[in-house]
Amino acid sequence: MKRILFLISSICLSLHTSAATLLPLSPAQLKQMQVQWGHLQAQQEGLSASYPAEVVLPPTQTRIVTAPQGGLITRLIVSVGDSVKQGQVIGQLSSPDLVALQSNYLQSDTQARLHEQALKRDQELFKDGIIAQRRMQETQSAYETSQAMMHERKQTLKLAGMSDGQIQQLAQKRSMQNGMAIIAPISGQIMEQQQQVGARVDMAMPIYTISNPTPLWLMIQVPIAQAQQLRPGAAVRLPKYNLTAKVDTVLRQLNKNNQTTQVRATISQGAEQLSVGQVVDVALVEQTAQGSFAVPRSAVARQGEQAVIFVQQAKGIAVTPVKVMLEQDQQLTVQADLRGNETIAVQGVAALKGHWLGLGGE
Repeated sequence: MKRILFLISSICLSLHTSAATLLPLSPAQLKQMQVQWGHLQAQQEGLSASYPAEVVLPPTQTRIVTAPQGGLITRLIVSVGDSVKQGQVIGQLSSPDLVALQSNYLQSDTQARLHEQALKRDQELFKDGIIAQRRMQETQSAYETSQAMMHERKQTLKLAGMSDGQIQQLAQKRSMQNGMAIIAPISGQIMEQQQQVGARVDMAMPIYTISNPTPLWLMIQVPIAQAQQLRPGAAVRLPKYNLTAKVDTVLRQLNKNNQTTQVRATISQGAEQLSVGQVVDVALVEQTAQGSFAVPRSAVARQGEQAVIFVQQAKGIAVTPVKVMLEQDQQLTVQADLRGNETIAVQGVAALKGHWLGLGGE
């Protein structure tokens, strides 16, 4: 007898639930409830839970500007915080050593010219049979040695900060200069200034530190289970900043205290919104299953562990169960047996829930 009563109760409850899934509400009632409507949106991907990430500057994007030669700093054009372009003059250095380098270059250039003339002359004499082959070979060797010396000293001037144009002008006008420009090797921002105007510096002493803050790295702490599913190129979102980064690599080093590992992602577009050393919340982009939809948080009503949305139909409002897959601020990703073109209630859901539960409101 108890079994029969239990079956009857189950059938009645099932019928009551089935009847309650369609709310026969008129447009006037819906207006009174202040119900507003929106369209269901198919969701191909969703976001995971939030994970902490530190903003890091890649080491390849920092350069130390050093003194090309020993001397006296006579001018510094930029200071900490200024933005500079690659090749921009950012200071001036007066160097007696540069004068000696230019003098050596001019001497080698003169020797190279003389040996070139001697080689042309001996080549003609050798053709006419006037000189021996050995003498022509000696002249050829002297010419090649002088050329090598001249190119070596030219390269030294380049290392000292002189451009090809300045070296060419030096060779033509034979006029030496005792000052040289300090040039920015990369575009970026001045992060540190190690010297002041009037300081005497030795060769290779640091003057400025320049960093290019684009792109940046995100070092993300991710549980090992999620990290093992990531591949290079996977997307990472920064919801607060509406930015996207791309996974570069997963570090094979586990934090034994919390069983997380570091995932490195690169962010290029919008990196100027972030600062090095900043800690931000990020979420991994995950592929959602078929039948997943994005809905506003306000569109979902909960009753215990059950979640439902209210779908507009010709005969009323259908109370449709959904499974909440991902939650992100004011948007949820849900799974439901729907086509994807339905119209759902996005406001006034509390009143609809009350009517569904027979409360007349909440």
